[in-house]
Amino acid sequence: MPLAKAIRAIAWSSLSLFLCACGAMGNVPSRDEFMRTPREIRTGAADSVIERVESTVDRAEVLAAVQSLVTAAPLCYPWPGLWLDASDRRNAYYARYDLMTRDWGEETTSASRERMREFVDLGFLVARERPDIGVGAVQYDLTTEGVAFLRGSPYGGARPQFCPNAQRRVAELTNLEFGQFDCGSLRVTFTHVADAWPTWARTEAARERVDSTWAPAGIPMTGQVTLGRQWFRQGEAPPGVRNGALRSLCLDGSRNVVGDDLNLSAQ
Repeated sequence: MPLAKAIRAIAWSSLSLFLCACGAMGNVPSRDEFMRTPREIRTGAADSVIERVESTVDRAEVLAAVQSLVTAAPLCYPWPGLWLDASDRRNAYYARYDLMTRDWGEETTSASRERMREFVDLGFLVARERPDIGVGAVQYDLTTEGVAFLRGSPYGGARPQFCPNAQRRVAELTNLEFGQFDCGSLRVTFTHVADAWPTWARTEAARERVDSTWAPAGIPMTGQVTLGRQWFRQGEAPPGVRNGALRSLCLDGSRNVVGDDLNLSAQ
């Protein structure tokens, strides 16, 4: 068999095996996606590969990637210090304001209670007095939005905070710069704007904070982010992440992705 035919036969055999394996896992890539997948992924040598963004990349794909990041950009509200009784319910917390007053003083307790009341007004928590637990005890239950926006835990590790999303719209891509950057190979400059306050900003205080953090509705701002193209071994992509998608990929010293470099207030 001529060498060229042998190479084609091996390539088609590899493609068939790859598609069969993916079919067994319920996610069959197209032939075009297979041919674009890095060799390290096709051969199983790597679980993830970051490629440079091609100079011919479709601006619509860039816009969609930036919009996804801008929509999800967080505005975080840290929890105050609380004295919590142990809870056997994952989404319920028992605040002992009586013990806080005794040990931390009225001023600290009042400030913490007011902060938690803000979270109730925002719709992240539901509060219920629990005199059966203690004088001044309050039970806080996470709402659906509260569960979605909560980061960290009051019981240890990262400090708990609610991080609702910006829900802003990318108005225009103003510049695409190809090169080698810390978080990818395509630096995108863009303008973004709010058509209204985020759906979670139900209080005047929240709306004032949104306006001061970014800008009032209708006023555009300049943003910037760096993108790379990331591929995953079959079944290794994070939930909701499309294989081969454009992402902002900041790496640590071990080459692990640790976040993005989205900046909604770029000058």
